Amino acid sequence: MRYSTDQKIKTRRSIIESGAKALKTGGFAGVGVDQVAAAAGVTSGSLYSNFSGKEDLLKEIIGTYLGAPYIDVQDGEEVDWRARFEKFLTGYISAAHRMNAAAGCVMPALSADVSRASAAVRRVYQRKMGELIGKMVNALGGGTQRQRRERAWTILALMVGSMTIARALPDGHESGEVIDAALKSALGILKQ
Repeated sequence: MRYSTDQKIKTRRSIIESGAKALKTGGFAGVGVDQVAAAAGVTSGSLYSNFSGKEDLLKEIIGTYLGAPYIDVQDGEEVDWRARFEKFLTGYISAAHRMNAAAGCVMPALSADVSRASAAVRRVYQRKMGELIGKMVNALGGGTQRQRRERAWTILALMVGSMTIARALPDGHESGEVIDAALKSALGILKQ
């Protein structure tokens, strides 16, 4: 049976979305192709007709979700990058984000997996990271371009590092301390 182009696009999108949730919660090594396919409501054969394997799916997930929704602004849309950045930071470095890895960012959940992935996956990660840092630099005032880039990387390290550590800690006071300290520091750097 041949499927329409629309159905193929919907299936691919469903696999990417379900795969992202599964990999963010279970990790690359902890989730198999059959689990991803089942979560998407398709067969593993359907997954393989869309992707050459799990690593190819990881590459697509990184390309789709790294930096989203911060960098997903339509061309011609007028944006106050500083206000958008502050809102992004307060949502990112938060208890809610800590508690919901499946709906959260791919960076704290999958960066370690990307570091062990193929050069192709790492290049997509590098490209998307460059886009994100570029948008962050645009939101930062003061200083030279190099100084703003350094501040952007520092903020990004606080974002990803704080979520990674807070998720690894048991529920309780310490995970909240990590989040509070990181957010305070990141907002302070943003306002420099």
